[in-house]
Amino acid sequence: MFSLANQILDAYDDVNREEFVKIAQVYPKLNVMTSDERSQLGDHDFALSIITKTAGKMNKFPIKSAHDTFLSGVYFEKNGHKLPEEAQKTAGWNIKEACKKFGLKAPKKVATITKEAKDNTYFEPHAIKAVAAIQKTASMNEMAEAQKIATNHTFAQYAFSTPGHVKLGTQYFEKFAAKMPLEVRHGYAESLQKRARELGMDPIKGEVRKYASDYYNAMVDAHLRGRASLVECQDPKFEMTLKKMASLKATSTPSDFAKALHSFDKAAGLEQYYGGYITDPYQATFASEPNNPGKLVKTASGVEVSEAQMREIGEKKLGKVAEYFGQHVANEFKKEPVTIFESLPNDAKEILAGISNGTL
Repeated sequence: MFSLANQILDAYDDVNREEFVKIAQVYPKLNVMTSDERSQLGDHDFALSIITKTAGKMNKFPIKSAHDTFLSGVYFEKNGHKLPEEAQKTAGWNIKEACKKFGLKAPKKVATITKEAKDNTYFEPHAIKAVAAIQKTASMNEMAEAQKIATNHTFAQYAFSTPGHVKLGTQYFEKFAAKMPLEVRHGYAESLQKRARELGMDPIKGEVRKYASDYYNAMVDAHLRGRASLVECQDPKFEMTLKKMASLKATSTPSDFAKALHSFDKAAGLEQYYGGYITDPYQATFASEPNNPGKLVKTASGVEVSEAQMREIGEKKLGKVAEYFGQHVANEFKKEPVTIFESLPNDAKEILAGISNGTL
């Protein structure tokens, strides 16, 4: 079979308008989109979205309106046989459903398709290797592919074409996320979550959810306060920006908020404090695993600290907190010990656990 890119499939491949002229003579009032109007359509405004051998995308058979659907049905009847069988079933089913929606009679070939298509995506076979095997170390090529996945969802759709590939991608992320730049880490995790949703899978938990989630971390405000303590002696505009950011949560998605917070950190020179005084903007924004019942928090080394112990530190051992973290953090900890404890990076939690059990 020739490459699908070289085939006349729908009306917009018919550059010589041979078939279109015949249709227009029979249906002179048919309203046809311009190329510019077609370019504004989304992927799901088409009966078929082909992910190509090179991880490109070709959308075929528009079904946005009754006129689009009628024209796509006519072209599918004539050219559908040029498609691989699975692509025919996908396009035909979606055209059939669009005909129902607009009250049109389905063309003969379309009407015979009975297998429901889950979506409109078809993956061209014999393509690039989808997901590399999980190695001991991440190669430069793998990191380059990770960046493509993070920034190009069409590439991500190809790389994670099945639930099995999503699981492999998750394993890869859990092993090598720390080697990815923060923006790539977020983009890769976001692509994994989006593909899981598109494939009908449950949201991915664990490390992926720390960098891409539909929910805000309950401790976002505490993370903003931690940043405020670091910029209070800098340009006053940084403090004002942080105050404005606190109100952005109500109107922004967690993803947009995390990106804005990352941009702020860069501008304020706070990236050097990640993993020490402050948590990186993505982990600070996204909800991760739910806390244990009763506010029992386990540190990275396995030490458990209860809510009562956190409050005891704030009441009886504040001097030690000030000794390690400064008076400002100590004062904030006294006001909201649980919130501040949970907002701190792992090494700071270990110190507080040591203060609580008397080893520090």
